[in-house]
Amino acid sequence: MYVTKIYSRKFVLPALLLFFVLFLLPSFMGFYYSLTNWNSMSDEIKFIGLQNFKDLFMDSGSFMFIKNTLLFAVFSSLFKVLLGFGLALMLNEGIRTKNALRTIYFLPIIISNLIVGLMFQQVFHPTNGILNQFLNTIGLGSMAQAWLEDPKWVMWATTSVEIWKAAGFCMVIFLAGLQAVPKEILEACDVDGGNYWSKLTRIVVPFIMPSILINTLLSLISGFKVFDVIFALTNGGPGRASEVVNITIFNQFSMGNYGYSTALGAVMFIALAILSIGIIAIFTRKESEG
Repeated sequence: MYVTKIYSRKFVLPALLLFFVLFLLPSFMGFYYSLTNWNSMSDEIKFIGLQNFKDLFMDSGSFMFIKNTLLFAVFSSLFKVLLGFGLALMLNEGIRTKNALRTIYFLPIIISNLIVGLMFQQVFHPTNGILNQFLNTIGLGSMAQAWLEDPKWVMWATTSVEIWKAAGFCMVIFLAGLQAVPKEILEACDVDGGNYWSKLTRIVVPFIMPSILINTLLSLISGFKVFDVIFALTNGGPGRASEVVNITIFNQFSMGNYGYSTALGAVMFIALAILSIGIIAIFTRKESEG
């Protein structure tokens, strides 16, 4: 037993060292630089305390990119999870082409986000775009919009791209959870006269609660961290109508405001940590109550 513990420590230590060097150390350095005036205009880095955070929350433009990030994260996560769950329920049945359909719905997640953004630029083009041409063809030309150029529609257009891309990933996780539901319990419910809705709400959903937790958590985290899809589609435009937190970090870093952009990244890190802990606590409590 003692020898086993020694060997297990030898295997764990390299992993801990890598974790410290590649994650913990850069994180600590990032928090330190967020408290400095680090910028491209000066070679001297001075400690300024919480001034960067104060400037961040005093900036009137902060409301715009925070609101856009919240809107994108919440709505994309909601529809990714719901659509993924619906697809999983459908493809968990005995459909003859279910394997092919699973592959088709999952494929978008493996495409580069930059490629997806460039592709949907053509879909949402105001004159030659596939979407507006389709609306004109079916007699709904009045609904055609400049989807990526109108501030009223740009965030909804970018959110729809994220939903299209990642719903298949949620579907796969839900399928794994659905296939773990004991068939004996479902058959017993049928014998007792239970309908589809009662089986879904009283048996299926409680059993796949871990899958719901994983999908909700991953979807929200990816939603708050969104960058490349919006960067490729609009680069935060028109104006700042689709600017999100990571676009702001990128822009500030490009302008040489390294300390300020690092402070914004630190705020994002803390917010995501609190959000993740809160979601896990809520789902854990629901599982214990169930």
